[in-house]
Amino acid sequence: TPLPGVTVEATSPRLVGKAATVTDSNGTFRLMALPSGTYEVTFNLPGFKKLIRKEIYLELSQTLVLNVTMEPAAIEEEVTVVGQSPLIDVKSTVKGQVMTKETFLTLPRGRTFASLINVMPGVQSESIAGGFSMDGATGAENMWYLDGADITNLHYGTKGQNVVLELLDEVKVVASGYNAEFGGSMGGVVNVITRSGGNTFHGDVMAFYENNKTYMQGKSRDYLRQNPYNDDLYEYVNSDDLYFDGGKKRDPYYRVEGVFSLGGYILKDKLWFFGSINPIYSQTEALRDFNTRQGPFYQFLNKNTYYNGSIKLTAAPVKGLRLSASFVNNFYRYRGAIPDIDGTEDPAYQWTQEGFDYPNWTGTFTADYAGSNNLLVSLRAGWHRQNETNQQIKPPDSSTYWFVTSNNVYASNPFYQEHPELIRYAGWDSWPDYFETERRIYEKISSNLDVTYYFSWMGEHAIKGGIQYIRLHEDVADIAPHPRVTVYWNRSYNGLGYPVGPGADPDSPFYGPYGYYYIRSGWTSVYGGLWNIHSNNWAFYLQDSWTIGNKLTLNVGLRTESEYVPSMATDPEWSDPKYQKPIKFNFGDKLAPRVGLVYDVFGDSSLKIFGSFGIYYDVMKLYMAELTFGGWKHKRDYYAIRDLDWTKIAASGLIDDRESQENGNVYAGTLDFLPPSFDRVDPDLKPVAQREISFGVEKKLMENLSLSARFVQKHLIRTIEDVGALEWVTDPETGETTLQEIFYVTNPGYGYSLPVSEGGKFADEYWRCPKAKREYYAMNLSLEKRFSHNWQGGINYTLSRVAGNYSGLASSDEDGRLAPNVELYYDDWFMLYDLYGNVLKGPLPHDRTHYIKAYGSYVFPFGLTVGLTAYGGSGLPLTTRLDMNNRYIYPENRGDLGRLPFTVWADLYLEYVLRFGGKYSAAINIQVNNFTNTKTVQSKVTDLNRTAIWVDDADILSGAAAENYGTWVQEDGDPHPAFGWWASRYGAWSARVGFKFSF
Repeated sequence: TPLPGVTVEATSPRLVGKAATVTDSNGTFRLMALPSGTYEVTFNLPGFKKLIRKEIYLELSQTLVLNVTMEPAAIEEEVTVVGQSPLIDVKSTVKGQVMTKETFLTLPRGRTFASLINVMPGVQSESIAGGFSMDGATGAENMWYLDGADITNLHYGTKGQNVVLELLDEVKVVASGYNAEFGGSMGGVVNVITRSGGNTFHGDVMAFYENNKTYMQGKSRDYLRQNPYNDDLYEYVNSDDLYFDGGKKRDPYYRVEGVFSLGGYILKDKLWFFGSINPIYSQTEALRDFNTRQGPFYQFLNKNTYYNGSIKLTAAPVKGLRLSASFVNNFYRYRGAIPDIDGTEDPAYQWTQEGFDYPNWTGTFTADYAGSNNLLVSLRAGWHRQNETNQQIKPPDSSTYWFVTSNNVYASNPFYQEHPELIRYAGWDSWPDYFETERRIYEKISSNLDVTYYFSWMGEHAIKGGIQYIRLHEDVADIAPHPRVTVYWNRSYNGLGYPVGPGADPDSPFYGPYGYYYIRSGWTSVYGGLWNIHSNNWAFYLQDSWTIGNKLTLNVGLRTESEYVPSMATDPEWSDPKYQKPIKFNFGDKLAPRVGLVYDVFGDSSLKIFGSFGIYYDVMKLYMAELTFGGWKHKRDYYAIRDLDWTKIAASGLIDDRESQENGNVYAGTLDFLPPSFDRVDPDLKPVAQREISFGVEKKLMENLSLSARFVQKHLIRTIEDVGALEWVTDPETGETTLQEIFYVTNPGYGYSLPVSEGGKFADEYWRCPKAKREYYAMNLSLEKRFSHNWQGGINYTLSRVAGNYSGLASSDEDGRLAPNVELYYDDWFMLYDLYGNVLKGPLPHDRTHYIKAYGSYVFPFGLTVGLTAYGGSGLPLTTRLDMNNRYIYPENRGDLGRLPFTVWADLYLEYVLRFGGKYSAAINIQVNNFTNTKTVQSKVTDLNRTAIWVDDADILSGAAAENYGTWVQEDGDPHPAFGWWASRYGAWSARVGFKFSF
């Protein structure tokens, strides 16, 4: 029988004051907007025994159902129930994982929250995917939140800020099934909550230390390198053996970190505070020379300093209102750079003076008001800002030079016999930091207001409606003020459509016996970026969580967004208002439905079956505007080398001095790599979208132990890319018609990228532009045990496949290149095909078929804690790559070389705690990364050639290229001497020690 009028109160060490309500006529109560934590809930009604439920665990964004029965009593009695906490949220289809402070502080971990999420199912850190790959997506497709504020990098889509783990309460990762209030993610959503104060004062003093001595770091791994003194020699070396006497005389390195925190109250049960500072310092000393390790040697020092900190206020000023405000600061600077160890750098560069500052901070504000038992109003606001500034040394008032290959091949030439001081080796750079960077400000202001209302009609409804506003701002000044000369000795260039350099016919005007070079910031254009822009994004969402018969919950929602990509052009010719928003999506363009079903099988939150369907749209990153709409200027002027005296090239140092830039050599032509594309945006452009279908089951096996299974399929509907379309163009002056490659911003496989016969721009005689395809299938099995009886643990297994022709907004085909919407996939008509005319298919470069992860910790009664994380994953697929026509192609399609080997490794954490004086404790700890000393191969050379071959389109279309490319590589393509060799192994073990004093 429903009991109205029951007073329900909840208290927690993480809750300011207490939350209280009264059951309605249906016996229903709601305690809303509670912070995560461990709760004690009290039920009280005159004439009934007072009931107390203890150890109720609530996670971030979780809805728990507490069904209680109260017993009549003639006299005042009290019943206390410890445990029996619901483990399963039977109202939500959201599938993810939460790690609380109590969980992660007993496990091996890095120094920021990002290191935690690797242990979660479906999540792995993949440098080849540009960061964290979640459910098959790449590192530019996730959303990151700090105390409710959006801290996703607006330019690249990656994580915008770090927070040290000891200053966090919890980290939650959601991979599928999330409601309409979340948008912009085709991968996962990561939410980080910082620590709060309490009704007692508590604090920590911590220190961490590491170095690279042999007792704290294992012997370095062998690796494959190109000999710095001989471009054609590839060899396996070990840096410890080659340079550091087996590791005994390494460049001295150490890192020391302090964490100081204090939390408590200003007004008990009303206003709490938490503050912290987290300074970090590391340095590396090195002896280096500039004479191929022949001496003399000089001392160099690289110093890295971090000033991190946070402050948070939480308040409950009046009944039903909860407020919080936080500020998190990450400031980083470095001073000094270290030349390459092979002794091929330029001594003129001011190595000891190099440095930059990188301010980075976020401010947040939240307010939750529970006006009644069925009304909740929530406000979230944040301001995130990061910058690159305070450049310590400006570029010299002269040209700078970079040798991609060495001129040592001409050492016997009489000129170099007379001037041996002009010999430089591969990789030599006269001034590596040749840009003048005044600022690179990325700024995001986000706000979110929503209202949740509960009512009964054929069950219980929880309707939430909200509005979201985000303002994006960038202010960048970053240019090369003098010519930048890049030299390829003894190499030819074919990207202009004709050979330049020694590969040209000796009678050609572009023949150069010694190689070629190109100049950026030359007489045709400055190189770099200068812009100050902003953009406004809006979203509305409405969702209903409808529970029928206390078992079945139907979640239905709709999200709609509007956004635009601004122009970054500063040239007057692009000042017309019609160019200011070259890409714009209105609310009707981004309608994102979400549907989910949850069934509480027994009605007691012990077993749920769930399924969800959703459409998710990406939020455009502003990097596209930098490369496509006038932000970054990038022209290269190409020259054939006829004079071995490279010091004459651009000797004046003036950008507009063409004569000086040619100076005895031959100008061959200019390529504009980033022409503004305002008039080449497809008018029918649609936003990047993905469809998701997931279903699963979650079972509470016993107190604190649960088992779950999730099956998910994610289908990329379409993407946006700059597509190189081959188009017949008629010269208005000569009337001559030629085939030219013109880049259009479009949805590949649609609109402008269709053949001319179907209304597009692509010449009909070529293979049609394929649609972007990425299909992700996965099964996640997870067994989790909360901390109890001195231990915790979890194990999860993922069987997955991500396949297609398009890896994502970050490109795993290009080793994790972060260029959202302007990657290289579609830069030439053949790149999404193999040489046999088949569209690329098969496993994408970041695919791992099997991944198993485990974690656990045990706290012994005498104060010792042992924590372990272990991982095992399939190796990445390997594909033959052919450099052709200044692009690349996979001639035999994807995965023809098999996979890298399966890799297994584990990390270990030990801590001993000594408690004294009641509330005081001191602890020492040590962490050993890769304590299994895993050495498995992690990469191989898959490039067939080092110099691109040039193949006529007709030979590709006819199949001649497929038949003969191996021969052509041997004849003209500078075959890679190390093709098929392994290149690197899993890194050596390392250790870090720490100390902690708590009160």
